[in-house]
Amino acid sequence: MKFIHIADLHLGKSMFDYPLLDDQKAVLEQVLGYVRQYGADAVVAAGDLYDKPVPPAGAVTVLDGFMTALSEMGVPLLMVSGNHDSPERLDFGAALLAGKGVYLAGAFTGAPRKVTLGAAGDEADFYLLPFIRPGDVRRFYPDGEVRSYDDAVRLVLRRVELSGTRPSVLVAHQFVTAGGSAPDAGGSELLSIGGTDNVDVSNFLPFQYTALGHIHRPQRLTRDAVRYAGSLMKYSFGESHDQKSAVLVTLRGMEEPDIALLPLSAPHDLRELRGPLEALLSPENVAGGSPEDYLHITLTDAEPVADPMRRLREVYPNIMRLDFASAGSYGPGEELSAEEAGSRSPEELFAGFYEQMQGQKLTPQEALAVRMAMDDVWGSPEGGKV
Repeated sequence: MKFIHIADLHLGKSMFDYPLLDDQKAVLEQVLGYVRQYGADAVVAAGDLYDKPVPPAGAVTVLDGFMTALSEMGVPLLMVSGNHDSPERLDFGAALLAGKGVYLAGAFTGAPRKVTLGAAGDEADFYLLPFIRPGDVRRFYPDGEVRSYDDAVRLVLRRVELSGTRPSVLVAHQFVTAGGSAPDAGGSELLSIGGTDNVDVSNFLPFQYTALGHIHRPQRLTRDAVRYAGSLMKYSFGESHDQKSAVLVTLRGMEEPDIALLPLSAPHDLRELRGPLEALLSPENVAGGSPEDYLHITLTDAEPVADPMRRLREVYPNIMRLDFASAGSYGPGEELSAEEAGSRSPEELFAGFYEQMQGQKLTPQEALAVRMAMDDVWGSPEGGKV
């Protein structure tokens, strides 16, 4: 049996007020293409289907189109809710959808939802475990000791009876660690405070494959068969150098499955450019990628440049963020509080601002010119102006 593992779709997400839904739809079309190309028997989506608990209508339409396309192909889709999803909203119509080969686990009901798929002699059991918190599990197991996320997941999975003859696949959306070592989070939103939401990878070792969601960088945990698929697309500039992928899993009975990564690419790549303004505007730099990509540009000019955003957008229309490499600070990691700012003179505040923006101090001549300009505007103390 073959299936494709994806996760962290975050449908409806925007970055810097740029909507990403058209790109997300295009990447899901790539997933459908891989289903046809490799003859996949199922698709698994491991949580964070939407970016918000109440998704925009367009995001719901895109997921509906994806589900419908797979249903028409006769390929089952198995999905769990993530921490960004509304479990109850995802569960709407779940019983009806199951009749069309769409299996949802939104709200936790005390145990993973079990779905057995495949032809006789090539079956597999899929266990759908939505994102759970300790409080979710205590409601069903009031006598159990559930003080952490690890306790919660361990208690739930300990009650799952696995077949000794059919391979088992767990679909989950949690923050999984290996011996206390956190996964490479990449551009994921980091949620762990003091390790409170850690779930140890040992909980998943009895399964032939564990399809994880929650971390945006694709990676394995201790073995190839415990794996984060990573996010559908690049959702932060911390992921700009990542290669996104879907995971093609081929189950081999009770043996270790075969794993292959299928590359995914959005119509607009997420890239970072750095350099002087004129160099970035030169044809050879523009040719380094599509000028239509979503960009974070850092200018390194030593001198101020006039209207850089307008000039850059004439070549790169989709600049999401513009920074200046010369920007420093008042000191290492120092930011002025309101009280500190109130205790400084206008000349001191301007001098600090200039150093922050230009990475160097005002010369005595420049400081004098600033003082004279302030005197012209506000009047010198001796002049008596207000």
